[in-house]
Amino acid sequence: MKKNPQKLLHPPKQFTFRSVVSTIWVLFQTASILGIVLFFFSTGMIGGVVVSAWKSVRVVDLTQLEYQQSDTWKQHLEIYSAPCTIQKGDSISFVLEKINRLSYEQVIPNQVRKDSWQPNQYSLVLDKSKRNGLINLFARPFHYPRMDQSAKDLILTIIDGKISSIQLLNPSPRNIVSFELEPELISEIYDRGGEAREIVSLNQVPDSLLTSFLAVEDKRFYEHWGIDPIRVAGAFLYNLRTGQLHGASTITMQLSRNIYYDNRKMWLRKVKESLLAVRIEAKYSKDEIIERYLNFIDLGRYANRDLKGVQEAAKSYFGKSVSELELHECAVLAAIPKSPTRYSPIRNADRCKKRRNLVLKLMRDNSFITQKQYLKAIQQPLEIQRQDLSGQKVVAYHFLDHVHNELKKINSLSQQLYNQGLKVYTTIDLSMQKIANSCVDEHLRELDRDKSKYPNLPDYDQNRNNPNGIDPIKNYLQAGLVAIEPQTGHIKAMVGGRDYYVTRQTVNFYNRAVQAKRQPGSAFKPIVVAALFNQPSLATPATVVNDEPWFTEDEPGEIWAPRNYSERYFGNVTVRTILEKSINIGMARLMNETPVDPKTGRPEGIIRTLKLSKEMGIESNLNPFPALALGASDLTLLEITSAYGTFADSGRHAKPISIQYVENREGEILIENQVRQKQVLKPDIAYTVTQLLSGVIKNGTGRRARIMGLKRPAAGKTGTTNDFADAWFVGYVPNMAVGVWVGFDDQQKSAEQEGASGALPIWTKFMLHALRGPVTNFSRPSGIIFREVDKETGLLAYTGLCQPENIIREVFLVGQEPKVLCNAHQ
Repeated sequence: MKKNPQKLLHPPKQFTFRSVVSTIWVLFQTASILGIVLFFFSTGMIGGVVVSAWKSVRVVDLTQLEYQQSDTWKQHLEIYSAPCTIQKGDSISFVLEKINRLSYEQVIPNQVRKDSWQPNQYSLVLDKSKRNGLINLFARPFHYPRMDQSAKDLILTIIDGKISSIQLLNPSPRNIVSFELEPELISEIYDRGGEAREIVSLNQVPDSLLTSFLAVEDKRFYEHWGIDPIRVAGAFLYNLRTGQLHGASTITMQLSRNIYYDNRKMWLRKVKESLLAVRIEAKYSKDEIIERYLNFIDLGRYANRDLKGVQEAAKSYFGKSVSELELHECAVLAAIPKSPTRYSPIRNADRCKKRRNLVLKLMRDNSFITQKQYLKAIQQPLEIQRQDLSGQKVVAYHFLDHVHNELKKINSLSQQLYNQGLKVYTTIDLSMQKIANSCVDEHLRELDRDKSKYPNLPDYDQNRNNPNGIDPIKNYLQAGLVAIEPQTGHIKAMVGGRDYYVTRQTVNFYNRAVQAKRQPGSAFKPIVVAALFNQPSLATPATVVNDEPWFTEDEPGEIWAPRNYSERYFGNVTVRTILEKSINIGMARLMNETPVDPKTGRPEGIIRTLKLSKEMGIESNLNPFPALALGASDLTLLEITSAYGTFADSGRHAKPISIQYVENREGEILIENQVRQKQVLKPDIAYTVTQLLSGVIKNGTGRRARIMGLKRPAAGKTGTTNDFADAWFVGYVPNMAVGVWVGFDDQQKSAEQEGASGALPIWTKFMLHALRGPVTNFSRPSGIIFREVDKETGLLAYTGLCQPENIIREVFLVGQEPKVLCNAHQ
């Protein structure tokens, strides 16, 4: 590092013959004292020890202490959300929640001079209703791979609680429809030891912090040459008098310990630390040494990571930069290094406070502070900000675990993942994530309260610590939720279970969104239907199947006889009715009563379904048996949600993506995950399936979504497995596919819920609160025609003869519409 004496608080040392002699004398004193303590060593042996120790420390690389002043030197991995697009139609509550989470400062309108208006401020003028007015927002500039943004001075006009217009004021006024806000830092992942460090320069460190460390650790720091003979002698006399060890390490010796750790005998380690301290003193000025000490010192553990350096400790313990610390907070940090565990402000607050007060007393005794400052400081409470056990700003625990696992699969990053200051830009939308968390938590607690189904289940929040032997994870319903943008495959929200941190000791780490493989039940039926609609088609929406008792051979000599959920039979039903009412026998016959594939000897319906499932992103091995029609194969929530995204995006499947970019510390892109789309269904077939699944929400097992207030065009399907072990709902709108699963981790345990009661309410609440922007319809491709048909016969409706309640407007591929009039009622 190039020294810049003008920025140093103290000038660099100049070496003279006298200083060299002095250093040699200090080393001799140290060796002599060690020799007295360890009386069985002779003076000659001490000299040999010093020579041997010098050989070890002279090759120690001091560049470990080097860094650029302009570099924040964040070695750990940082994970960011996606940028947030603010657009016309967004609610004022959404905008304010977002900018407040980004720590924008609200200022009073007309009281800020234009020349002091900063790109992190906003003003707000609303009428009495709080639904009409103006937001003047000065959006920050920010870096994002391939999309750097400049600062934007904006006027947002609010009418009836929503943005009606956006005006960009700089460089010249013009109307725009949207703008971007910066990604949020959502987590930092550290090395194996969980080490967090951020470098600060000495001129950022307040005097009270510097003097607090000097007072308690090394008050003659600016007078000695790495070893303090007075302190060494005092420690020796104390050891002789009390029989207890008393440390004599200077700040420079402590710094040497950070770059050269020797776990051999203490006396030999001390000799090496002393010699290395002399080397450090010869290379660096006093201010450079104390700056490095403050950046390297161990300051305890917070939120599962070790805090190295005063900046990271200040941010973690007090939620502020080191430059903003008050006197009593500075003393807390200086109290910790003697024993980071013993004096932890998290684990041992009382003990930490007593030592803090000792630091303040030493500062007063050494005239660093006045008596008045001392008395005021010791009266201050020890206020440590609440510890987030994940180290995250927003709760996205399971998603971050998923990102972490995806990163570990990238071989090119294996050697630099945690120690090179990489930045990972993910796809998550933190506003959606918060809504997803809330929807899952609220509904599961609501289900818990149903004593008719869970009579002996205590309140979940009162049972977190398992006081009655009822496991708070295994004995309570769990849930998974995944939200995917169909056009890109970007994962926008992910919930892997109820409360990742159940308690400080109990972690619900299992990710039911990506790790759990469960049978989807009837939620799989739309994939079967799509496979049968593929050309040459084996069915149309108006194909009629007789729903009556039926069986088939599952394996040679084994009979499979499916049953309907309602334990009743519906007679002749069309494919639409089969989906809307989730009729099992009708679906089983539809897939299995297809021509036999000559190569495999299996029905072509099974072969087509297996093939299409793979193309739609289901990588789990599916069983090629008749029960596949009813979803009797294990897969993940992420897989089936991704598959449904194919219907939403006109038959194009996009592989799910959680990581968009990885950058190094210099801003170079190391990893870029491009959208990978493939047309796996013709648009007209995808649209046809969507029309059928829209009927599920309008008239079928998903109609509770409409009752709860969902008015947008939407499509989806419930799923319930045998004995109510699993409850599913997977559905979509044109720009979002969302899947929800609810159940117990033990697959043999009944959740006592069907898809419509267990999963659908979570899905609906999420859609109601998470979706923004204008309402859009599903795009109708060419090759689609609608006809009025009789839903019992699947034939063209005969006006005047067919019952009005039986006539429906049905969707068809051109050329597949029925040509014959219904004659069942003549």
